[in-house]
Amino acid sequence: MAGKVIKTLAGLAKVMTTVIAVAMSGAATSSVAQEATSAVSEVAQILQYKVQTRMVYSDDTKQGVRRQLIHQFKKDALKSMMADPQTPEAKARLIEQYFVEITDYETIDKFFTKFQFRGACNTKSGDECGEVRDNALILQGMAWVSMNAINNFLQSKSAASSGMEASDFATFFIARKVSSRKSFDEKTKKIRAQESTSSTEVVAGGDDTSSVSGGSEQSMSVQTTGGSRELKADTFEYDIDLNLTDRLGKAINSSLTNAGFEAFPFEDVLYDFDMDGLEEMIANGAIGPDGTVERRSLSRMRKVASEDEITFLGIGNVDFGLGEPNSVTGDMRVPATVSMEVFMKKGRRMTVVASVSATTFYGNYPVGGDYTVGLTNALNNAAKRAMDTIVSQLQVSGYY
Repeated sequence: MAGKVIKTLAGLAKVMTTVIAVAMSGAATSSVAQEATSAVSEVAQILQYKVQTRMVYSDDTKQGVRRQLIHQFKKDALKSMMADPQTPEAKARLIEQYFVEITDYETIDKFFTKFQFRGACNTKSGDECGEVRDNALILQGMAWVSMNAINNFLQSKSAASSGMEASDFATFFIARKVSSRKSFDEKTKKIRAQESTSSTEVVAGGDDTSSVSGGSEQSMSVQTTGGSRELKADTFEYDIDLNLTDRLGKAINSSLTNAGFEAFPFEDVLYDFDMDGLEEMIANGAIGPDGTVERRSLSRMRKVASEDEITFLGIGNVDFGLGEPNSVTGDMRVPATVSMEVFMKKGRRMTVVASVSATTFYGNYPVGGDYTVGLTNALNNAAKRAMDTIVSQLQVSGYY
């Protein structure tokens, strides 16, 4: 649960707003960022936030203050969404750019699916909203933000400014899954030090007829033991999974289609140009040990995309790990680490215009449950969230 204090000025009233936001998908109860709770909630794209708004209340300011209060409450819920770690930074900047238009009295309600308040409250007029306490008017409740409505609004603004109806978007992704895990024992280094001292005293004397000799010896030894411990992280080996790759490609293209692109697999274009597809590239060593496309092959792919006049080409890979405990929810989760770049023709070359750099998303599943459920949730979450980031970056840059 993340807290944030926001100070604004609503009319003549000084507004002190404490926003406590919990980002959840649909009816999910997980407060962990970047985790899919169910496929249904991901498709619905409803984010839930808990908000508390506080305004100074007096006889001088009470006229119309409740209408201001409910309006400020809605604005604060949107600010919570902008500050949410699940919201891509590029998208948050876009929302901030159009915030005045989004939060207009006449349009703000279309970005919410429902509200729930502590006590009665008319969300249109503000009647009965809030509780008077200590010369302040306090409104507490929950707000459900529709990300689909937000995305549609941003897309309409982007299309209007660029004059583009839809852009083709070719995708080439590789999915890998852990094939083996090497665990290391704790390395212990023992140190033993020994110190000893000794002293000897000899006294000798004599005269012309006799001699006397004597001596004494003293010794001391000290032994010290100690050491250090070193724990080496486990290493994982990944193998390309063609079935998982196919499912990943469909999920990514679905997300792009929902965002207004004409998405299709780039492999179809490669075959049209009589080039190797993924399976042939694997057999010919064009895919490196880290799951990425070898540089020379990548250069040829960009050239083909340019010759075919493809607007956007997205190339990337997703590595799926083993199930691991989720210390926050108590469930298990599957990590999915996404890396990708989007190329666009600028002049004679295909240039990187958007990217996702090694970002890990998660998919939950019950303890003792089926790992493949978590794998599917991780796949859908990674595809949706990564494409959301890419689309937002393209919109901010004015490319879409």
